[in-house]
Amino acid sequence: MDIKTTLKNYQKFNNIPFHIERFNPAESIPLHYHDCVELILCTGGAVLNHIEDTCLDMGEGSLFVIGGRATHTLSGFKDFTGFRILFDMSLLDALDDDVKNTSGYTSMFLLNDSGYINYAYRCCLSVGGRYYSRIVSLLEDLLCEYETDSIFNEKYIASLFRTVCILIIKCFESNKKVHTKIFFDKAVAELVRHLNEDINVDEIAKTFGISGRYFRKVFTECAGISPMQFVTDLRMRRAKSLLSCSTKSITEIAFSCGFYDSSHMTKIFKKFEGITPKEYRKKTTV
Repeated sequence: MDIKTTLKNYQKFNNIPFHIERFNPAESIPLHYHDCVELILCTGGAVLNHIEDTCLDMGEGSLFVIGGRATHTLSGFKDFTGFRILFDMSLLDALDDDVKNTSGYTSMFLLNDSGYINYAYRCCLSVGGRYYSRIVSLLEDLLCEYETDSIFNEKYIASLFRTVCILIIKCFESNKKVHTKIFFDKAVAELVRHLNEDINVDEIAKTFGISGRYFRKVFTECAGISPMQFVTDLRMRRAKSLLSCSTKSITEIAFSCGFYDSSHMTKIFKKFEGITPKEYRKKTTV
């Protein structure tokens, strides 16, 4: 079902692909999808948001944007109140290129060829403080204009909505350092958990709901080295500790540190230390 067909059941103005409503459901919403983009802001209560294979627990200030074709459902409503907007991305064409080049725009609104929002069609943004009060106030104005008949309404509604989107982008940008730190801490924990295994970064990235390429990009920006360079460094640290402080054989140490075998560990060891594991043990053991 295309955007015009989907929105035709909702939109009040034929010339603007946009619909806004107060969203206060009490019963679960069945699994569904649509080609239009959906934005929901929770202003009170709680709800479970199921998008594809991810479940997000939402409360006051939680905002999410779902791209087209992403199957989703809402359940477990507890005194939920909020706003719901259905719109077409064409409404954001008028945004300045400087805005479109921000990570906030890319993460919250940019659609790929399949209709999904890149890396973040399941993204939930926590909106708080001054951003929350300003966005809620603008949504109240939007709803009022949407429910009022006027020849000026369509352009004004489009302008107001773009202002809301810019505030969402600014909120994302201001929270980016916090979100990145949380991601990095979780990524490190996940890599450490699999340290003695054959690590597949693409598979680990899937647990975060992002692509392997994006996982590597953000991790490298945080750590200054790639995920696998980070893993190799940890394995080397662990191997050197075990060589110096344990009586385990080199083969045992190799397997416990995630190397394929002793030959693999020896190759990596000589590359970074300039000597073999056996020579390192002899040099560091009293």
